[in-house]
Amino acid sequence: MLKLRILILCLSTLMLQVSCAVISDQVRREAEPPVPFKTLLAEDDRYKGRIVILAGYVLETRNLESETIIKVLQVPFRSGEEPDLKDRSQGRFKIYHTGFLDPEVYAKDRAITVAGEVSGSDYEEIGGDRIQYLKLIDREIFLWPEYETRLRPYPLWPYPYYWHRYPYYPYPYGYW
Repeated sequence: MLKLRILILCLSTLMLQVSCAVISDQVRREAEPPVPFKTLLAEDDRYKGRIVILAGYVLETRNLESETIIKVLQVPFRSGEEPDLKDRSQGRFKIYHTGFLDPEVYAKDRAITVAGEVSGSDYEEIGGDRIQYLKLIDREIFLWPEYETRLRPYPLWPYPYYWHRYPYYPYPYGYW
């Protein structure tokens, strides 16, 4: 009985992780198994033409005449292909998208997951340093929703005098 419970727990955990993926199954089947980003940068010629799935945070979105270039700060995955914290970054990459993407939507610091074909690497001068970018031609892009945090004007624990309206917590700051 205990073995059955452990088996059910393991299978449900596995199914939960698989169901949280944001890239389609067809593209995921075509993609390479996860490769460390440093390896992709160092051996970009070896992976040229292959599909990889990467995550990160948008640094800049620039529209040209027929394409959009998105510069991204790469970070490892959390669960469900969601980008992890920025301080775990291992480098940068550029996404080349045919057509227009709105820079207000693909704005700085938005979390993004992309499946794309490796097309080489590029270099850019930033503050006197030469930074290498991995170039991807996008197949699928998933922009993670922005989560809004609000400051509450009242404490999160129950106020002991909640039945008294005024002057303790005048409307709209009360619990009622």
